[in-house]
Amino acid sequence: MTVVTAKELKNRTGQVLQRVRQGEDVVVTVRGEPVARFVPIKKKDTKTREQEMQEKVEFIHELAGKYQGIISVDEFLLWKEEELTLEDQ
Repeated sequence: MTVVTAKELKNRTGQVLQRVRQGEDVVVTVRGEPVARFVPIKKKDTKTREQEMQEKVEFIHELAGKYQGIISVDEFLLWKEEELTLEDQ
């Protein structure tokens, strides 16, 4: 973990962010007291939307027996697809 003052952060923002990009935590202090912390963001899985949807479809088909008679899997999938389309708008 690296500690930098607010003044150092102001003057060397690019360098501090580079350290964070490299995986280091950086604590910012003001008058010797910690006031903020920069931490790297973990990269999200690079699954495509199609892969995510396929996984969800497979999961729903596995559970289909539990809800048999209430709604068909195909009806449910159409309903979810419409819901997701509305969320994207």
